[in-house]
Amino acid sequence: QFQRHPCRTPPLQAFSAMSQPEFAPKPYKRARRAYSALQKERLAAECQAYLPAVLEGCPQVVKKQAIPASEKDADTIKGLFPQTYDTPLVEFAAGIDGAAGKDGASRSPVKVGVVLSGGQAPGGHNVIAGIFDGVKRWHPESTMIGFLDGPHGIFTGNFVEVTAEIMDGFRNTGGFDMLGSGRHKIESEEQFANSMKVCNAIGLDGLVVIGGDDSNTNGAVLAEYFKAKGCKTKVVGAPKTIDGDLKCPPHIPISFGFDTACKTYATLVGNVAVDALSAQKYYHIVRLMGRSASNIALEVALLTRPNACLLGEEVARDKKSLRDLTMDLADMIEQRSKVGKDYGVIILPEGLIEFIPEFERLMSELNDKLASPGVEATEESVLKALSPENAECFKYLPEFIRAQLLLDRDPHGNVQVTKIETEKLLAATVSAELEQRRAAGSYKGSFKAQFHAYGYEGRAGMPTIFDASYCYALGATAATLLAHGLTGLIASVKNLLAPAKEWQCGGVPVTSLCVIERRKGKDKPVIRKALTELEGPLSQPCTAYMKIRDELRMLDAYTIPGPIQYDMENCKSSLDIPMTLQLELGKSMKPLGKVPEPKKMGDFLYAPQTLESRSELQQWRSARKHQVPASLTEKSIAAVRLHEVQATMCAEQDMSYMRKFFTSIEAPLIELRATEGRDSVPQNQRIGIVFCGRQAPGCHDLLCGVVDMLRTSDGSKVFGFVGGTHGLFEKQAVELTPEICKAYVGSGGLELLGRTVDRLKTDEELERARAACEELQLTGLVLVGGARTNTDAAFVAEHFRKQRSKTAVVGVPCGIEGNMVNEFVEASIGFDSAAKAVAQLVGNTAIDGSSARKYYYFLRIMDGAATGGRISSSHLALEVALQTKPNMLLLTEEVDEKRFSLRELVKEVADMVASRAADGNNFGTILVAEGLLAAIPEFRTLISELEAVPMPNTPEKVLTELTQWSRALFQTLPDFIQRELLLERQSNAALQMSQLETERLLAWLVEDELSQRKKQGSFKGSFSPVCQFIGYQARCSVPSDFDSDYAYTLGATSSMLAASGKSGYMAIVSDLSQPVQKWRAGGVPFTAMLSVPASTASGSFQPRPVIFPHRIDLDGAAFKLWCSQREQCAKLEMYENPGPIQMSGPSAAHVSYTIMAKFSYLRELEELRKHLSAVHTRCRPGCDPRTVRVARQSLATLNQILDELMGPSEAIEQREK
Repeated sequence: QFQRHPCRTPPLQAFSAMSQPEFAPKPYKRARRAYSALQKERLAAECQAYLPAVLEGCPQVVKKQAIPASEKDADTIKGLFPQTYDTPLVEFAAGIDGAAGKDGASRSPVKVGVVLSGGQAPGGHNVIAGIFDGVKRWHPESTMIGFLDGPHGIFTGNFVEVTAEIMDGFRNTGGFDMLGSGRHKIESEEQFANSMKVCNAIGLDGLVVIGGDDSNTNGAVLAEYFKAKGCKTKVVGAPKTIDGDLKCPPHIPISFGFDTACKTYATLVGNVAVDALSAQKYYHIVRLMGRSASNIALEVALLTRPNACLLGEEVARDKKSLRDLTMDLADMIEQRSKVGKDYGVIILPEGLIEFIPEFERLMSELNDKLASPGVEATEESVLKALSPENAECFKYLPEFIRAQLLLDRDPHGNVQVTKIETEKLLAATVSAELEQRRAAGSYKGSFKAQFHAYGYEGRAGMPTIFDASYCYALGATAATLLAHGLTGLIASVKNLLAPAKEWQCGGVPVTSLCVIERRKGKDKPVIRKALTELEGPLSQPCTAYMKIRDELRMLDAYTIPGPIQYDMENCKSSLDIPMTLQLELGKSMKPLGKVPEPKKMGDFLYAPQTLESRSELQQWRSARKHQVPASLTEKSIAAVRLHEVQATMCAEQDMSYMRKFFTSIEAPLIELRATEGRDSVPQNQRIGIVFCGRQAPGCHDLLCGVVDMLRTSDGSKVFGFVGGTHGLFEKQAVELTPEICKAYVGSGGLELLGRTVDRLKTDEELERARAACEELQLTGLVLVGGARTNTDAAFVAEHFRKQRSKTAVVGVPCGIEGNMVNEFVEASIGFDSAAKAVAQLVGNTAIDGSSARKYYYFLRIMDGAATGGRISSSHLALEVALQTKPNMLLLTEEVDEKRFSLRELVKEVADMVASRAADGNNFGTILVAEGLLAAIPEFRTLISELEAVPMPNTPEKVLTELTQWSRALFQTLPDFIQRELLLERQSNAALQMSQLETERLLAWLVEDELSQRKKQGSFKGSFSPVCQFIGYQARCSVPSDFDSDYAYTLGATSSMLAASGKSGYMAIVSDLSQPVQKWRAGGVPFTAMLSVPASTASGSFQPRPVIFPHRIDLDGAAFKLWCSQREQCAKLEMYENPGPIQMSGPSAAHVSYTIMAKFSYLRELEELRKHLSAVHTRCRPGCDPRTVRVARQSLATLNQILDELMGPSEAIEQREK
């Protein structure tokens, strides 16, 4: 989750009284250098389609009386704005097309400026596009000026001229990187005077301020100043903020960016909801951006229907204490636990804590007392100084929050409330309350929390169709207002339920929206923030949520909205406007669907969903027909035959060792081929499926493939084991029918069947699996998972064979980490989707960074660290880097290869930061592979020693168990890493690398290194890091078209192998870089993929062979592609944003670079066989003796070379405990 690293953000550069603004445009240097496939699609989308009809031709200006927001403040506001207070409200009416002359012949060109102010919001570039096209429509020779990096670009004269070429590179794209943004305001007399000098010097007729409530108020003050001073520059605004708190119905029904941000967050919340259902053991607590209002939290709750959503406005109204919130959540968790639900989803706004009255009082007194002489920043001292009421509140807080309040303070000595991670605070208080209830006997469940904080990734995303349209209309409206010489207005676009062509446009005076608030001891005019209305004319969204809130506490009625779509012709949901807005404009919300009564099966609840209960996007997706290879076109067992290609082998040096474990190690490779004749079809098959590995997109499509193939076999049935391997042991099987599967086509996660532990290894477990299959009379068992799952599957198959079991065991490669690949397996299910889902978030964040130009984002990517390898793989991080082009990528394999120490790694990052700072760029994006620390030699040793110590544990106890070197390293680490190293282990006793905030450690160390360089004078930039872990947001994503088709094909293939009795095989599909119809499906024996750790094969302890998780090939095509561009990425902003996964349209067919670059081992073998066959044909008796001699000598030399090459393959050892 995002959290600001505790570092000092440098203050905004002060502008001295002597500095003079500049009046010449700067050369433009911020053009984007690269675009993803979807970005190119959106760039090509015609913006004119978004133009409301009323703005076409020459619209008429209709002036109306504006109604002030506050009658009591009207006179005060009039006194503050004497020149512009009486500005009328404006509405545009349809005029006569070409009334002013063709091509604006009777009009004069206008010169307008635009500035982006405040935080980023999706759609800002389309506002600029609307302005640009609008002034060009007014007169072809009109020009536009763009002020750089926010309002200080105005009063310093930092600007560029915006050309058509520049503008066309940003249409329909996210972020503010075209011009950059800033949070400065024009406040001092000097700044106002310089702003006017600049506008006069460059001859601006108008200026558009694109910003939120404060920015537009500042724009109104500027409009007043310009008019009072006789400056010709008119000023209008456009309403921007993702928080949704700039809303003044009916004229400003919504601010732009809110829709995209909320839909981005809703996609992620939907993904973690599926994750919760898949594992059924975590509460996912999600903190959403929105400090001053809960609008985002409410919108996301309406879109996803979590179990609980806390609204700050309700907390404030009802004067709820932290204890009240704690007790309410604890009651819900206890009630859910009693019906077997120790999981759920909870949403809260980031500003929740500031709505709690007692907390506000505590913070106020705490700041006062800590500023008083004699009060130290210790609990004992503070408790004595606080009032009894506040002391009680302070004591109720968890220990880590109390410490944070006392130690983490801003430069003025005040408590930094915004740094408090509210989700962790609530989880801690709820956990403590539940433990008290456990002691009292009322609670017997399990409460484990996963934390998520979504913010920056929503601010710069590719705008939705609604935001793209709304923003373009706002820009066109602003241009028309300026062209008509109007000032002091904010652009207004309404009638938003209608098609864009029917939207109504105009402008509303900013002064009419203002109220007076006391700020910093002075009366200030401000646009009143639109908080979530609990009652009143705009309370419809809140009322709608309240009606279903109590039911949601107990039900699992999650709605999965899926990724934002852009195919307006084929996908109806791409046109959706915000749910909040729909309700406010009179539409009703879809009622709660019928949620099936769950059936208790062991520790799992089985509750298959109906198609009708799915979201609109899911229902639309379910109608898509899976694409399959030519051999499976008919989706019928009768139309496919199994062709034995050639006997396989394992590594030559391992053959004798392998025979100790397996009866046969030379089973043939199998290929599925279409047959015109109808062979006899296996009937009365009973095939079971177990999800062993972790969640991955596409697994439900695999079920569909199995079911669809088996339905063509009379009397055959498919069974799913509920609860993974535990479900197999306990025989928790349900029949899977086409009707059940239909509701899960194209859906993410493992929610239908779930999973538990990826382990099928001991003699007892093998026998329990055999007994279950025998009792259920299964003819086939399909085990789905990664390297560990398929290693286990090999031994399950061998055990069944030795016990003469009739159940054929087949494996399927699955896992988002992408390391269940080898020469036979080109990809694992879920990798493509997870990479795309993560890449969208990284792309959004990188663009956000290049817009604000002041943060370094350290993004840790969930990867193969938890698959059992001592040194993990980084396939996902590499693929995401290839799709997004960050400034730096820290790969586990590369760090291991170069034997980097932690100090060397930190130096490399710091060097890149310093190099960019020298070019004036104090921002960037760095991707960190999850398992990176284990690749650093000194850390690897420390981890190895810690894994021998029982966990969880405390630092004091652990230090005595460590060697001198490891103890020294451990003691130098920050407290947070020490705590994370000592947390509970995963099921195979290995350290959970996902628990280590590697990105935060690196940021901490890099900041220290740069601080030292600054003292030495070798670093003059600034460094402000933001850290995030990306994983759970993506692993239950909606599958891409590739994963949907790939999983379906593997399902069909595995069913063929199982029905044909081919036990001990993994289903594979090769030639994945080709169109789907050219894919080749088949099976490979597990024994051909098993290897023996070279260091232990001859030792006294002889471990079983394993399928090694595959690491990145540093000589492979994918890594070489990254190497070819990494230097440029480090220096420049090469960022690409692949955007959300598309389910239709041209970019839906895009496949991950890693998969497309995959070496086709089977195709090479086929080519080799052709060459050998040709030699055999040419060297028959009677051929020229010279031919025989050359062939013999060449083949002899080849065999000598092959002897030299013989050795262990590039792999990593799998943990065996």
